[in-house]
Amino acid sequence: MRYLLFILFIACANAVFAQQPIKRNNVFQKIDTVNLNLADFAKRITGSETDDFEKAKKILYWLSSNLEWKSTDYVSRTVNQIIDRSGGNCFELAKVYMAVIKAAGIRYRSTAEIMIYPAKPSRFANAAEMIRRTNFKASVFGYQHNDHRWVEIYNSKTGEWEPADPTMAVIGTNEWLRARMSFGLRMTIDTANSNEMINSVAIFVTDNNHAPAESRTSYYLIDKFDSFYNGRLSKLSVWNDWVTAVNTLTEPCKNAFLGKENLHLYQDKIAAVAELYQELKRVYLETYKD
Repeated sequence: MRYLLFILFIACANAVFAQQPIKRNNVFQKIDTVNLNLADFAKRITGSETDDFEKAKKILYWLSSNLEWKSTDYVSRTVNQIIDRSGGNCFELAKVYMAVIKAAGIRYRSTAEIMIYPAKPSRFANAAEMIRRTNFKASVFGYQHNDHRWVEIYNSKTGEWEPADPTMAVIGTNEWLRARMSFGLRMTIDTANSNEMINSVAIFVTDNNHAPAESRTSYYLIDKFDSFYNGRLSKLSVWNDWVTAVNTLTEPCKNAFLGKENLHLYQDKIAAVAELYQELKRVYLETYKD
């Protein structure tokens, strides 16, 4: 009976996959984490689907609907503990997602991001204290920036690695750009959270130690950002300034993740990226009123 109820629950959850934005369930379906087999768990969610990217999408939507974002408390947890807790921070949600898609045989790679947040002096003070007690890795969050974790899934149909963010229930390059970089309305599973993610500054594929290994900054924040707006951004006078400002921060952000550099020392450059994003938005909306 318990197994049947679980199957029926997943079937109902799958029915909302085509609807955007999806919503979290009010009551999380408790999973027996003691006897949990992730491969079987993934199969129950994906059903008869054969395409890996579509499987990844179904798994992401299910997890996003049933695991909620929780503030960071600096406790190290296993995948089963995160599931049993019914959620976690962005790193923990990505950790669960990667474990399930790995069990399903889906190609993936983890990412680390720095983004612009609303300015908050208390976050800067907390980060400064963390740097004093630990190292420069704590500088990935500060006065108006924060770090974020998600995943890339290989899409065999497009031949590209595409974003999958279990915190926001977003999968696909255009979907990610619409949710994270667009000038218009941004709809995610948690708009209160995603609306604070003003724009991205730096993105990296990470290695097995969660350290940056390959920059994806230019790919997402320059090439794909411009393509999302049909090549119109690169025609704006402010575009070259945006490209320069973003590229200037790539190495410092990488070094901050590695604990080699204090990103707080680049606050003026982070502020410049924040201002240029708003200027891009203003000029674009004035130039293209359609």
